[in-house]
Amino acid sequence: MARGLPLTYVDRVTEPLLIHHGTADTTCPIRWTRQTVTAFEKAGKDVELRTYRGEGHTFYSQWGRSMDTTMAFFERHLS
Repeated sequence: MARGLPLTYVDRVTEPLLIHHGTADTTCPIRWTRQTVTAFEKAGKDVELRTYRGEGHTFYSQWGRSMDTTMAFFERHLS
């Protein structure tokens, strides 16, 4: 990995990470997210990927579901 890229610093992450990604996202390809999740997992980090079938980058139709997932994640990790 090149110096300065975000994946260079996965070892510095100390808190659980939740990543949401729409399968139809054309702004950020899902393969990038999967590579990122793999890097966190290899570093032994607590990372959770939630994918949303047919969603683009802004989660219009499944916004509520993604927020419910986020709130549940916060409840598990912040209480």
